[in-house]
Amino acid sequence: MNKKFIGIAATLISATYFGFMPLFMKTVYASGGNSFTAAFLRFALSLPTLYIYHKVRGISLKVTWEEMKEILKITLLGYGGTTILVFTAYNYIPSGLATTIHFLYPTVTVAGLMIFYKEKISAKKIFCVILCLIGIVLFYNGGGEIAPFGILLAFCSSLTYGFYTIYLGKCCLKDMIATKRLFHMHWVGACMMGVIGLVSGGFDFQMAPLGWGIMFLVATLTTFVGALGYQIGVDSIGSENTAMLSTFEPITSIVVGVLVYHETMTVKIVLGILAILTSTIIIAKTEE
Repeated sequence: MNKKFIGIAATLISATYFGFMPLFMKTVYASGGNSFTAAFLRFALSLPTLYIYHKVRGISLKVTWEEMKEILKITLLGYGGTTILVFTAYNYIPSGLATTIHFLYPTVTVAGLMIFYKEKISAKKIFCVILCLIGIVLFYNGGGEIAPFGILLAFCSSLTYGFYTIYLGKCCLKDMIATKRLFHMHWVGACMMGVIGLVSGGFDFQMAPLGWGIMFLVATLTTFVGALGYQIGVDSIGSENTAMLSTFEPITSIVVGVLVYHETMTVKIVLGILAILTSTIIIAKTEE
């Protein structure tokens, strides 16, 4: 398997997994958890597994001060910051609208590469970005109260995730083993969410055993499937391709909604799926 194929496959697997997250989270919330608790445990519960994994394989977790500064930057301003912004946005606007606005990040990624790194983006990739945007907008079904602050939070999440995607492929961390990189990003993320949860009083750990089991599963899969797959994508096929292919995520969420919750598959949604699938096929067939 060549590097490009691995990157595309890893990104699509990552996006498919993240598409199942709403199903997992509904189970956690029904078991007594909430968004603050889930965000904290998503980071914290992954740490023992990551630590054991590196010890068994004899991989040192030591980092230099320069690497630690980069880890703090990419987690606080990108990876971890996005989690806080999206979860908070859900408190102000419908989750569908928040997701639609958040998925502006492929556009943010491409624009950031062009503006700050002077990269030339082909007309074909720009066309793919437009297809992704059309697809995501078609997924939004309207409804619910709309608060400007919630829209601002969701938009900021697209900026932070765009920053994470770009910076991951540009900073010195790109040469670090991906699982080692994730270990340090997750303990920083856990500390960040821990402080926010304690200050806000938003934690609720009175979950049923099923909720704890699902959260441990989510933490492990998010690390070794979701986040790792995304980072392998950035390392293998670049930031812009990974960002665009990750729009496969809402397709999975829609399919899960139809199969599990018997939600309606409208013509608008079908057109959105076709737009994103077309973009995916174009990216997959494009020679680097």
